[in-house]
Amino acid sequence: MASKLSQLAQQKTAAQLQTMGREAITWLTKKISDLRNVTGIASTIGKEDFRKRNRFQVGGLYYFYYDPKTKADIPYYDRFPLVLVLDIKTDGFLGLNLHYLPLRHRLDLLDKMMEYAILDGNNDVQRMTVTYDILNASRRFKEFKPCLKKYLFNYTQSQILAVQPNEWDIAAFLPIQQFRKASVNEVWQDSLQEIRKN
Repeated sequence: MASKLSQLAQQKTAAQLQTMGREAITWLTKKISDLRNVTGIASTIGKEDFRKRNRFQVGGLYYFYYDPKTKADIPYYDRFPLVLVLDIKTDGFLGLNLHYLPLRHRLDLLDKMMEYAILDGNNDVQRMTVTYDILNASRRFKEFKPCLKKYLFNYTQSQILAVQPNEWDIAAFLPIQQFRKASVNEVWQDSLQEIRKN
């Protein structure tokens, strides 16, 4: 997968990345709309037992609806984050919401983190073992800073949708972020400024 991500990040133009993002939407569109509907969850996600999760796992990538406790105090937030879980606490977890990065930067960050992937016997990625300490200790991972967020379990508003590792590159292309209080371009501009500072 790392080579696939590298090739996409290096060979595609911005317009091509946008086109791929639009095409990738078909992979998840129905599931997203069903996440907030109990009947939809039972009929759609319920049939895909491999996606259905009752809890988060460190090193996994997940979608879920979220309504932050501090939403009145923060400049913006993502209602439907795509999060790689780094650490789990009693009240929530620390993770990287990839939606805070433009598409090319998402791919770059995922590709760099592949050295911390756990592989099975077929060399397929199972999950990540990257930690906050690893990311913070190296300038190589500077893209992680605007993505780092803490999520509280009590403010998760839907079932958890696990993204399978062989789908991570597809999920990274999906332009399905749901930012509130700011446009996606404003969020990405702030993220790029934070990356440049580091």
